[in-house]
Amino acid sequence: MTTDGKWRVTASRYIHKDRWIALRADDCLTENDVPVAPYYVLEYPDWVEVVALDAEDNVLLVRQYRHAMGGFSVELPAGGVDPADTDPCAAAARELLEETGCAGAMTWVGDSRPNTGTHTNRVHTILARDVVQVAEPKDDPAERIERFWVTATEAVRMALAGELVVGMQVGSLLRGLTQAGVATISVGGESAA
Repeated sequence: MTTDGKWRVTASRYIHKDRWIALRADDCLTENDVPVAPYYVLEYPDWVEVVALDAEDNVLLVRQYRHAMGGFSVELPAGGVDPADTDPCAAAARELLEETGCAGAMTWVGDSRPNTGTHTNRVHTILARDVVQVAEPKDDPAERIERFWVTATEAVRMALAGELVVGMQVGSLLRGLTQAGVATISVGGESAA
């Protein structure tokens, strides 16, 4: 008998559900009828991460307090995809404007998964070109965001040195800079695009 390897869900219930996150407990059977119960699944909305470049290919970064890590984090402008967003590029444009007061030409680079073992959402990498400030950032008392520009070389150095601590964003940065033609990645002397 050939199977597709997928687990069967025999029961499912929500442990917690609100506008930010849902925690689901699934009772499952593997393809060999081995029970795995409960198996916890986190349901989040999709996210966008913006690799924002100005006309000189400098990278826009933000610094903000992150309560879960108990400190400040240097990151790409990023945020959740709202139900009203028409596509990831629209969400990225909204987040970039809200967090930094900046705007630019948006291009979808691709998506990835933050954690395929437990999370349902996707993370969309968006490249923003010719980014300029067009307004003041949105005043959100729960977020105090400091924005600053660095060269693409400095952004890559920061990512590789662990100064950008969000792993998904390191991947998005490298993917976005490669898509923009600002950076290349080579393995054993061969360029990987």
